[in-house]
Amino acid sequence: MTWRNVLIGGLLLSLGWTAPALADQILVLSSANLPLYNRAVNGVTGAFRMDRGEHVRVVRVDELTDPSTGSGQNMDGLDKAAVDVIVAVGAKAARYAAEHYASTPIIYCMVVRPEQLTLTPYSVGVSMFVPVSDMLATLQLVSPNLRHVGVLHSPAQRGMLQEAVKQLGGYEVRLMPVEVSDPRQLPKLARRLVLQSDALWVAPGTIDDLDAMQFLLKLSFEHRVPLVADSPALVRAGALLAVVPDPVDLGRQAGRLAGYLLSGEGLPPDRMFYPDMANLAINLKTARNLGIEVPQLLQDFASVVVP
Repeated sequence: MTWRNVLIGGLLLSLGWTAPALADQILVLSSANLPLYNRAVNGVTGAFRMDRGEHVRVVRVDELTDPSTGSGQNMDGLDKAAVDVIVAVGAKAARYAAEHYASTPIIYCMVVRPEQLTLTPYSVGVSMFVPVSDMLATLQLVSPNLRHVGVLHSPAQRGMLQEAVKQLGGYEVRLMPVEVSDPRQLPKLARRLVLQSDALWVAPGTIDDLDAMQFLLKLSFEHRVPLVADSPALVRAGALLAVVPDPVDLGRQAGRLAGYLLSGEGLPPDRMFYPDMANLAINLKTARNLGIEVPQLLQDFASVVVP
């Protein structure tokens, strides 16, 4: 019985995942030759034990010579049928894996909006989201008097935030989620929300328009309400802070998930895992302008500090 049959049978019966002790082929697909993706790939390859090194192949999707079969000279003789697990870095790689390896286990990472992909039943992801409770805990360390956090989010994040609101019953902080279903509604929704909030949080993947982010930064300064962003770049631009996963750590976690499958340790039925680790970026100039004193411990802990 092959690994693939074991996996599929387990999923259909009980969603308990098991595997043989050693895999023949591990395929790491990268969406593009970009620094963030390359860092994640380095994390993936570093997560495998040395005795699996010769079984790991790294290929960029745009280098594949035969997209219809996923094989070609750039695959260095890799037999598509022998691939036991795929780690896909980025949305393009995850989409390619789902289309061309429909019955192969796929672990994906560095995908901001997985809900926009058509994934297989055998796909597991590492989220780009840091748990809401972790983000709020960090925000409260920066601003202890925080009570109301307005959250701008996309329709796809509705369920996650509704669940987060339920789980925050013991917290003094109250989340106020506002869904941005149409980008044209953002100015009206944000202006209304900022009047009710002690802080404004933009959930990852909600806004990808530079003008919209500049609008939110200006709104934050006008109302003296700190803005929690989804990237260090926006912290450098003036947002107070961001708590985001590091690409290398995401890659390592995806590699470990793949390793668990290959080692027969089994996985719970979760299809999405939160990041194990996250980095803090904080803007001290913005904090001073808002009258916020950032504890030295947080400054020492932060990966990015804007003085």
